[in-house]
Amino acid sequence: MGNFLGIYSDVLPLYYYLKISMKSLFSLIFILLGISVYAQTKNAYSLSVNDFDNKIKVIGPTAQLVDVRTPSEFAIAHIKRAANINFTDDDFEDLAKKRLDKTKPVLLYCFSGKRSADAAAFLRTLGFKEVYDLNGGFAQWTASSKPYVSTSTDTKPIAALTLQNLDDIVRTNEVVLIHFYTDWCDVCKKMTPLLNKIADENKIKLLKVDSEKNDIIASVFKVEENPTYIIIKKGRRTWSATGEISEQELKEVLQKLNKI
Repeated sequence: MGNFLGIYSDVLPLYYYLKISMKSLFSLIFILLGISVYAQTKNAYSLSVNDFDNKIKVIGPTAQLVDVRTPSEFAIAHIKRAANINFTDDDFEDLAKKRLDKTKPVLLYCFSGKRSADAAAFLRTLGFKEVYDLNGGFAQWTASSKPYVSTSTDTKPIAALTLQNLDDIVRTNEVVLIHFYTDWCDVCKKMTPLLNKIADENKIKLLKVDSEKNDIIASVFKVEENPTYIIIKKGRRTWSATGEISEQELKEVLQKLNKI
């Protein structure tokens, strides 16, 4: 009896094996259906600029519209009637529970869409049932010429950088030098005057990208530290580096690129 299948495998009914196979097949189908439903549900709550705008208008003045960026970003510009609850603050959970109604829709946005997507997922774990986030974030909102307000008196019109804007810049310039930086990076600040000088002397397009505010663009280029430098020539990435670089090294890189 210790080797039941080995002794009787030639006489076991065929349906025994079919039953096992069909059970596995149905299990796989249910798993795939579950994944599909989850993906569709997730996409249903990630709204385009126009759908997000329409959702705000349909709900009206009582809409729970939340800007999850930092207070400094919020002060520069934000969507009218938005409340500011910074997702990176330690007290985000407490503030969300205190200021937001779980039984009503919540609309979130950040600069590029990543923080708001993370915040939306987090709120759902807290029991919020209907949480929407703006796909492409405030950058896409301003790029679509949607209105915004500011609490700052010296705010200038915002020219948001999107992947489409970036693609246009690359296509219309033979050489583009991209400088990924953050406001708190001392090396980034030190390198800025040198990069400006190199770009002016060599008549190349210098594009400065805040990797925290433009996290989607930074992820596309796989930026893992700041500063990061990338040169694109004729639409092709030809060179990249990180950290502090000397003027001589940059000149040598550009000389080599001129021969390509």
